[in-house]
Amino acid sequence: MSGKVFLILWFVVPSLLARLQGPDPADRPDLLTFDELLKLSDTEEPAAPLAAKLERLLTTPFVDNKFALAAIQPHRPAVEGIGPVLRVASWNIARGINLDLIKLAFADPDGFLQSALQRGSLDARRQAQVMEQVRRLRDSDVVVLNEVDLGMKRTDYREIARELAHALGMNYVFGVEFVEVDRLEDLGIEKVQIDDPILAGELKQELQPDPARYLGLHGNAILSRYPIDSARIIRLPVCHDWYKAEKAAISALEKGKRLAANQVFLERIEREVRQGGRMALVANVRIPDLPEGLATVVNVHLENKCTPECRARQMDALLSQIKEITHPVIMAGDLNTTGFDGTPTSIRREILLRLKNYEFWVTQALKWGTPAALPLAALTPVKYFKNYLDPTSVHLPVVGSNKESILFRHIERFRFTDQGTFDFRGETERNLHNRSRTLANSNQRAAKGFEPTFILKRDFGGLVGRYKLDWFFVKPLIRQSSGEGMSYEFAPHFPVTMRELNGAVPDGVSDHAPITVDLPFLDPTAGAGWR
Repeated sequence: MSGKVFLILWFVVPSLLARLQGPDPADRPDLLTFDELLKLSDTEEPAAPLAAKLERLLTTPFVDNKFALAAIQPHRPAVEGIGPVLRVASWNIARGINLDLIKLAFADPDGFLQSALQRGSLDARRQAQVMEQVRRLRDSDVVVLNEVDLGMKRTDYREIARELAHALGMNYVFGVEFVEVDRLEDLGIEKVQIDDPILAGELKQELQPDPARYLGLHGNAILSRYPIDSARIIRLPVCHDWYKAEKAAISALEKGKRLAANQVFLERIEREVRQGGRMALVANVRIPDLPEGLATVVNVHLENKCTPECRARQMDALLSQIKEITHPVIMAGDLNTTGFDGTPTSIRREILLRLKNYEFWVTQALKWGTPAALPLAALTPVKYFKNYLDPTSVHLPVVGSNKESILFRHIERFRFTDQGTFDFRGETERNLHNRSRTLANSNQRAAKGFEPTFILKRDFGGLVGRYKLDWFFVKPLIRQSSGEGMSYEFAPHFPVTMRELNGAVPDGVSDHAPITVDLPFLDPTAGAGWR
């Protein structure tokens, strides 16, 4: 080797390796001690240096590019009619309570089916549907996850994003949305008096955390078989104060104890005292097949305890922060598009998400005769059927109000500084279900509206209690959101809502169904794009 070549390699190779490795893992924010979490439960405005530590935790993503230099390659599935694609999945995994099942869903179709059959029964038709969806999910090379725990008792103190990413051979980035500091259900230092000593003992065991392992972090993640070049967190406008408002609700309950202690506990279980707020996690991912070799993945989680107008303000704030991006953008996540103020929920769901022995507590709830079988946060009203399962439908004051549509209208009209836009096209040949209309290419439509991603246990045959909460929005190589004659390179195709997969076990793998979409690396129509 000549001296000149050696010098070139000496200077160039370390730089290339650094780029492949992405952000330095040492940049991870420091974790909070249990004593610091106790302080955060007592005040919204902690003193320095705890305030600075909390701020860094809420604004600095955890990045792990462990597999960037490994031999693991993207799956890059080839789809009939459109060629090789980037398959993207989005899933609100409900904290990761069923992490082992989620791992199987992403990696082992046969193992997932066997595990599902051990927990319940599936007829031959449903088994075939589940297997088809699991195989599709397995080929996802980018995965967007909402509601991801790190160091929470309810998920056995596991680092959900890291464990799932390493099991799948994927790089990942995790951003903290909330630090969970409820003195009752998270920190275990608040007592609720229950007359029955057996129930009291059971509750104490359920709620008492391990101070040495409790970290109290809950957030969102992006997994990728492609290297992660950079990442950042965008904090969104506050639409619900998860510290002050939740504390106030607790105080009001304490002042008006009309019920027995057992019933009070059930009413309190819906509360969540948290530091932090809604956010978007943004990651630049290096994908060699793209013109600039780069795509930006935006994982967004909008507020549930607020009006549709405030969710639209959160989306506007996010769009203003990504306006300058000149390459393709994939925006996905849980937008909580219920059409009203509050999340569709029930005491059963709240217990499932908070207590490990949830079946025991559901049984007790029903036995105590409280409003346990009714939704607490929002009974689903039968609204205008034009809005049901289609929050994109036009807002018609008085005769057909739909204020959730404001959010979608703003996304559709948004323009990046390079004049790029999100793809709102909907054509029957671009999806698997022969549906047209708005966003049908990127989000699975049904006979009426969209396929729901969240369904209450009691939905009265689908008349109420079904919601399309989780969405894809893709900025490909186009200059207008809809119309003819535009390129389909990296444009959304063949969206699937995997309700059969999610419902393969009695209580669901999560309370949301996963969704996928395919983005072709080449224009399947060979039409002229814009470059």
